[in-house]
Amino acid sequence: MTQRTLFSRTHCATQRQATRTLRHALAAAGVCLLSVASSAIGLAAARTNPAISQATYQALFNQLSAEPLRYGGLASAHNRRILIGLHQTGTGTVAGEMMRLDSAMRPLDAGPVTGTLTAPGSAQLSHCHLNVTLSDRDITLDGPCSATLLSGALTTRPRPSQLWSQVTNFISPDTSVSQYWLSRDTWQAAVTPAAAP
Repeated sequence: MTQRTLFSRTHCATQRQATRTLRHALAAAGVCLLSVASSAIGLAAARTNPAISQATYQALFNQLSAEPLRYGGLASAHNRRILIGLHQTGTGTVAGEMMRLDSAMRPLDAGPVTGTLTAPGSAQLSHCHLNVTLSDRDITLDGPCSATLLSGALTTRPRPSQLWSQVTNFISPDTSVSQYWLSRDTWQAAVTPAAAP
């Protein structure tokens, strides 16, 4: 009987030691995995948010100005300007670019636009759904539009680069919704610098 108890104690002690060793190994593996994931996310964020030169913005502005469907708008906050240029890529589909400028016509952000626009050459209102990919967020424009007007609901979804922010954003998405109104007539006002005070 004493041998059995001694064996049981030795066996339990061995199991506890093995469990502790396994816990330490799992903790070390978890730390390694988190550090690899965070460095990969940091590299991905660095790749998706490059510093864009003034020459690149100028080339994008020239491309926007050459698009057949051009829309502009003036934001009341800080007198910012929003420009969108689109062209048809197929039946009911469009692609193009979007650029935000500050009041001094300096570029704030720019990105590609894709989506659907039924009857883009028509002056009649139809429905459009456009997706804009900027360096730090995705924007969805959804509402009535025509060859001379874009309007409707604007939904903004930030793309966090830090791991904790990504987890938090997955659990509780940080989405904002507002309204927009861009027109072909406002394009000229949006690309004209403000008069000096």
